[in-house]
Amino acid sequence: MPAPPLRVALIGCGLISEAHVRGYARHAGRARIAVCCDIDREKAERLAALVGDGCRAETDPERVMSAPDIDAVEVCTPHHLHPEAVIAAARAGKHVLCQKPLAKTLADCDAMIAAAREAGTVLFYGETNRTMPAAVLARRAAEEGRIGTLVGVQATYAHWQGGKYLTTAWRYDPAVTGGGQLLDGGIHYVDLMLHVAGPVEAVTCFTTRFRPELGGEDTAVVNARFAGGALGTLFASQAAALWPPTPGFVAFGTEGVLTLGGPHGALALHRPGAPEPEVLLRDGGDSFATMIGRYLDTVLDGAPNPAPGELGRENLRVVLAAYESARLGREVRVEEVDA
Repeated sequence: MPAPPLRVALIGCGLISEAHVRGYARHAGRARIAVCCDIDREKAERLAALVGDGCRAETDPERVMSAPDIDAVEVCTPHHLHPEAVIAAARAGKHVLCQKPLAKTLADCDAMIAAAREAGTVLFYGETNRTMPAAVLARRAAEEGRIGTLVGVQATYAHWQGGKYLTTAWRYDPAVTGGGQLLDGGIHYVDLMLHVAGPVEAVTCFTTRFRPELGGEDTAVVNARFAGGALGTLFASQAAALWPPTPGFVAFGTEGVLTLGGPHGALALHRPGAPEPEVLLRDGGDSFATMIGRYLDTVLDGAPNPAPGELGRENLRVVLAAYESARLGREVRVEEVDA
């Protein structure tokens, strides 16, 4: 007989939660969302109705954590509330998928990682760019030498942050969340840069704000030196009028170039003299469904965790080093923020 589906509680029923609901719907035979929990009952009930299948709404996270009919917890709360929820879930013996960023301090990351380790539960860092098929293939192509020696990477995450996102006031208060656009959105592409180019040794960063209605920086430029010798740049902004038409990520090599972009995460390999780029992936599908699938592989099948808590910590460490560089006006080695 097949194993019963993993019973999941979704904690935090805000904007990103619907993407998780759609992702789990793609894995209905392996897992199901049994509880939607939010301190705002209306949000919890709305999301539970979207899930259907007997999903119930709750407003007390502690009661959910201790429920015997829950095997795992999905943390989709505001960033600064992640540590409390993750640690409570781990201590209750639940596996956890935690939305990015993992936390706003390295000390919080360490406490979350330790709690999961001590409980023997999985802590999966919810970063779609880590498990996105195009990102996985880009890393593989670079490792296989298909672009020769990696020279550098260039990432762009620029758009106009508006609409329903402006209703989440906590997102724009750096005193609450620990940062602005770089921590909230740019960290997606910090992960992609690390995934393809490897560990970052040092960064320089400039930050500014064009939109006074947003707190923290709405625009940042990060230059990075990677341990393997490559260089990289990230331009992250919530003040650009629209999504740029150019690829969101480029990996430059001595023998070729990889471009990743488009609405579905297409990946192409460009070589000198080739009349057309080689399309390595045309459509990566639903990145949330893919991420949740890798999480279920880890929890249910014992597969290696492709996104452990330590990965979230390293992404945050690079962002914090960038903020320190902007504050000090100099290059900062990433190891400095561990001190």
